[in-house]
Amino acid sequence: MSISWCLAPLLATAAVLLSQPDDAKLRAELRAKDEVLLNAVHRGDQMTWAAVTTEDFLYIEDGQVLTRKLFLEQLKEDGYTPLIIRTFEVQRIGTTAMVLHLDDVPTRPLRDRRNSHLLFSETWQLTGRVWKLRRVDITRLRVDPPAITLSREQLDDITGTYRASGETCTIRREDNRILVYRTGQPTQEWKAESRDLFFAPGDARSRKIFWRSQDGRVTGFADRDESSEVDWERQLTPSATIAPER
Repeated sequence: MSISWCLAPLLATAAVLLSQPDDAKLRAELRAKDEVLLNAVHRGDQMTWAAVTTEDFLYIEDGQVLTRKLFLEQLKEDGYTPLIIRTFEVQRIGTTAMVLHLDDVPTRPLRDRRNSHLLFSETWQLTGRVWKLRRVDITRLRVDPPAITLSREQLDDITGTYRASGETCTIRREDNRILVYRTGQPTQEWKAESRDLFFAPGDARSRKIFWRSQDGRVTGFADRDESSEVDWERQLTPSATIAPER
C-alpha cells in the first residue's frame, strides 16, 4: 500500500478545512522549529520543548494524550537518530497555523524500519510575535507486511465454509489466490504472511490466524485487529456456500 495513497485522503480533508494559501516564509520558520523539536526529543531536551510550546500544549500519539507537564517529564535521552521530514504542508488562518508533515523513521538498532512513516498533524498559535506549538497528533501509517508464496496444497488447507455468530464466510482458492466471500460484502483477497497467518492488502491493522487440531487439520481462524477478535469455526459438515459476486 503506497504512502501517497494513505496520505491523500488526509490532505484532501485538510484542504477543505483550511482557507488561506500556503505562506512560504511561515512554512520555512515552522519547519525549522519542528526539526529542532525532533532533535530535542532524542536528547531529552525539556527546555527546548518548554520554550516552543504553549501552556495548554497537548501531545497525542496512538490514542495516548499527554499534557505539557507529563510530556516534558517523560522526555529522556535515547540516542536515536531523529525522524526525517519528507513533506511539510502549512495553512494559516489568522493567528493559527495548521501543519501536516510526513516523516520517515530511521532504522533503529535490531529493527528494520525502512517502511515506517509517521504523520504529524500540528496546531501552532501566534502568541505575541512568536509561533508556539499548541497541539501535536501523531499517526503511524501502516503498510502491508511482505507476503510469501504458499503451495496450492497449503492454500487448500484453509478453504471451506466458516461460521461466527450466525454469519457465514466461504474461503476459496482460485489458482494461487485466496478469495473470501461473505453475504452483502465485496469479495476480499487474502495474502499469506506465514502458513497460518493471512492479511487483506490495504488493511494492515488486522490478521487472520488459523488454528489446527492435533492432527494438523484447520479447525477455524481468529479475525483479529488491534482492539477485538472474532473467532470463526470451520464447518465440517456440508453446508450452503456463498456464490461469488458478479
